[in-house]
Amino acid sequence: MQFYELNTARNCLRVIIQAYGIKEIFIPYYICPTVWQACRAENCRIKFYHIDNDFYPATEFDKNAFILYPNYFGICSTNVIKLSNLYTNLIVDNTHSFFMPPCGIASFYSYRKFFDTADGAKLFINTKIQLPEDDYSYDNAPKNYTDFYNNEIRLNTEPPKFINKKTSEIMSKINFNDEKNRRLQLFYQWDKKLDNSLKIKLSENDIPFVYPYLSEKEFQENILIFRYWSPLPKKFLEYKFYKNLKPIPLKSSPTNNTY
Repeated sequence: MQFYELNTARNCLRVIIQAYGIKEIFIPYYICPTVWQACRAENCRIKFYHIDNDFYPATEFDKNAFILYPNYFGICSTNVIKLSNLYTNLIVDNTHSFFMPPCGIASFYSYRKFFDTADGAKLFINTKIQLPEDDYSYDNAPKNYTDFYNNEIRLNTEPPKFINKKTSEIMSKINFNDEKNRRLQLFYQWDKKLDNSLKIKLSENDIPFVYPYLSEKEFQENILIFRYWSPLPKKFLEYKFYKNLKPIPLKSSPTNNTY
């Protein structure tokens, strides 16, 4: 498997589509809009699919279809492994699961979602990609909200490039075992405290990105929560995830809940 470090996860997907010449791909309705935007940027036709209560595809695919499956919240590694055994052309979106081993014909990951970097994503793929060897993203590490906003705008329009060297330096200094343990500890603290409609059992490959709290109740903690993702029709099963799922950042504990 080939390994590359690119500027963004969405551009990893664009590169995957280019590398395999993908003309049609299945992606779930419940997903970040940047995913289908990346597909459309490559003139790749999208066929949407539903997921069930366990975040597993609620349909069967042709064995050779190109399928994108997101490892939701970093808790769906069992689904990933099952799908990789069923479908030849599975592509795994591990932007929520930095520590998951690669599966399928390609897996991509985000540095920015887990760590304080200006850019960064990693890609594992079963074929070579074509990018200019000297085409690197530049360092624009956000220092405040304005910097963060401007950096997001820049990355939204930046084509696939290699990761900037500053990000590589930051990543080389991170203690990944400490990060794993911290996330697991916070996850189980929240799980003990909250009455979650999702009954989550983590497998050995699950290191969560957030704590996915599904409840119709208001969340009373003093923590900033962002809704995932764009609105969905109320008739969709996935609508309850859009409406009632609160992705709690694993940056604070229930006993120290400032954010």
